[in-house]
Amino acid sequence: MPDRDSIWDVPRRRLGVVPYGQAIFTCANPGQVALTFDDGPSYWTIPILDELAQHNAKATFFITGNNLNRGRRINDESTDWPEVIFEMYARGHQLASHTWTHKHLEQIGHRGVFEEMVYNELASYDTFGRVPTYMRPPYGVWRDKEVNEDIDVLGYHIIMYNIDTKDYMHNDRDAIQASVDIFNDAVSEGGNGSYIVLMHDIHKWTALKLLPAVLETIEQRGYKAVTVGECLNDEPDNWYRRVSIRT
Repeated sequence: MPDRDSIWDVPRRRLGVVPYGQAIFTCANPGQVALTFDDGPSYWTIPILDELAQHNAKATFFITGNNLNRGRRINDESTDWPEVIFEMYARGHQLASHTWTHKHLEQIGHRGVFEEMVYNELASYDTFGRVPTYMRPPYGVWRDKEVNEDIDVLGYHIIMYNIDTKDYMHNDRDAIQASVDIFNDAVSEGGNGSYIVLMHDIHKWTALKLLPAVLETIEQRGYKAVTVGECLNDEPDNWYRRVSIRT
C-alpha cells in the first residue's frame, strides 16, 4: 500500500469521445494494431521496449503496481522500478492501470475496487507524475455491472482485446510458436483489420520470440503498431489525469 493518503476526491472529468466504464475490444481505425502488455514491469520490459524501438512501434502497458508474486512495488525508490516506469513513459508508450495487486475485482466489493484503483494511481503519480485514465481488469473479467459502475465513477476507460495470444500458457522456447500462430491466424492480410492484442511483459519468450514475430507480421501485412489511445482517436492529453495529491 502506498505510504500517503488516498486521493478519493480528485477531479475525474470525462474528456474526449472514448466511452467510460464500458468494455472496449477493438480499435476505431482499420490498419492499426494496439499492442498491449499486462502485469509488468519486469526484467523483460526493457528488452520489449528496445524491440519496439527497432520497429518504431508504440504499445500500451497495463501496470500492476504491487506485484505480490514478483515481490516488487513500482514506486519503491530502493529499486530500479521507478526508473523503468519513467523510461516506458519517456519513450512515448501509453501507461495504463492493471490495478494495485491484481485481485478479482468482482470479489472484493466497492471499497476494494476503489482501493485497488486508487493505490495504483498513487504509485503511478510517484513514478511518472500522471494518473492513467485507461485500465484493464485483472483476469479479463469485464461483465460485472457493479464493477463497471465503480470504474466509471473513477473515470476510466475499460480496455479489453480481440486477440489473446495466450502467451502465459506458452512461455517456452518452442511452445511460444503457438502464440505466434494465434496472432498470425487472427490478423487479416492487406492491412484492413483492427486489433487490440493481449500479451504480457513478464514472460521471457514473449520478449525474445513472440514480439519480434508479431512486429514482423504487422509490417508485412501493412499495419501500424500504435497505443490504445491512438487507435481510439483519443488525444494524448486525455490518456492521463493531472492531479495534485494530498500529502
